[in-house]
Amino acid sequence: MDARSITKVAAVDNTLSRRALLLGLAASSTAAAVAVAPKAHGAVVARDGIDSDQVENPELISAYERFYDACGELKEAQYSLEWLADEWRHQWPLAPEELLLGANAQDGRYTMPAERDIVGRYLVRDTSDLTKRLAPKFRREIGKTCFGIRTADEEKERLKRWKRSTPTGRTEKALERNRAYRIKAIRECELRIQLADRYEAETARLRGVSGADAARLRVRDADIRLQKAADEVSQCQARTVAGLAMKADALTVTAGALMKITKSDDSPLGQMARFIESVAEVAGRASA
Repeated sequence: MDARSITKVAAVDNTLSRRALLLGLAASSTAAAVAVAPKAHGAVVARDGIDSDQVENPELISAYERFYDACGELKEAQYSLEWLADEWRHQWPLAPEELLLGANAQDGRYTMPAERDIVGRYLVRDTSDLTKRLAPKFRREIGKTCFGIRTADEEKERLKRWKRSTPTGRTEKALERNRAYRIKAIRECELRIQLADRYEAETARLRGVSGADAARLRVRDADIRLQKAADEVSQCQARTVAGLAMKADALTVTAGALMKITKSDDSPLGQMARFIESVAEVAGRASA
């Protein structure tokens, strides 16, 4: 089965049971784990087993259908992006060692740009061959990491500052040393500009020919639609246990990461997260 078929089957399978409620789905613009919610058909019945005269709100049913479809669209877009990353991984260049800055950039600790792969994920690379700037002890202790990188624009600005600078020194020896240091810094800066220009041109070319930028935009747009659909579900009144399950599903998808972080807290946020989780579990069993 090709990638397109796998994506379609995984994202738009209308026979998903209640037990398959939360399939893995990573949302890009929220840095959170999202899940495909169940199809409303069958789960949304007029009776909930508690009040036999109660009928579910049709607006909620319609909103939940749109939410389910948005989940499928996001899942398909993400699978396509993952497939693209795998396809182009071996053609994607590593940044030259001269452009590398601080390590562990995958932690988000720097304001500088980090080295990334073709779809924008942190690129964690092997350090064993980085002998120009890393000590043997560092390479032994940290086998893989992501680095911050210098950009051509930043280096061009740095070169301008070096060229405008005037070496000084209290003695002729100190002055000569500072002059030599300035010349060395200018040469190194010019080399980094050349390397950065070539690296940035090649990565931009590969993103263009691969369609990576369009694929990332598709994920972003799908995530926006999912957030909007989930909000529409939250705005509708629920009249049955099945309806509560729909609203819990939508909130679990869009706020899943926050709920995971806060549900063990004794704060009001933790209490709300535990309540939502309980509603999802109880409503899911009742409407199964």
